[in-house]
Amino acid sequence: MKEFIRYRGKGPGGMGVIIFLGFLFTGVLFNACEDLLSDLGTGDPRDKLEDTWKCDETPGTYKSAMEVYWVEISKHPYDSTRVIIYNFFNVDADAEAILMGNSLSLPLQTLEGGFKVQGSGQIQGLKANEIIWTYTIDDGSGTKDNYTAVYSRLTL
Repeated sequence: MKEFIRYRGKGPGGMGVIIFLGFLFTGVLFNACEDLLSDLGTGDPRDKLEDTWKCDETPGTYKSAMEVYWVEISKHPYDSTRVIIYNFFNVDADAEAILMGNSLSLPLQTLEGGFKVQGSGQIQGLKANEIIWTYTIDDGSGTKDNYTAVYSRLTL
């Protein structure tokens, strides 16, 4: 013990170096554990869809040219089977879809602006990086128009 006390006061850094290295190791350890835990996810199957997606949508009655726009998908706050798709159909409105395995169902719903939508989507790719959608849109006139859209994940 006397040798330790004598050493503590001598040399470059002494105990200060040991304390610094201890803090450094602890920081690295906590950071590695945080990364590991975030990779594990929450076990919620909707986690694989939460992201910003690029949408390539086919033309139809209500859109005369192929349109590319962005949507964001997030978990529904109150229903563990649903997701919310922000900016669906590029009309600055939100749609809800039900997730069942790798399939999504768009139940009949009316978006802001009076657009009625109904359809389905299929999640593709090993990292769920693409969704192929087919749906009908009715602008409120009673005439339904068929659309297909491909959502591509921006991040992997």
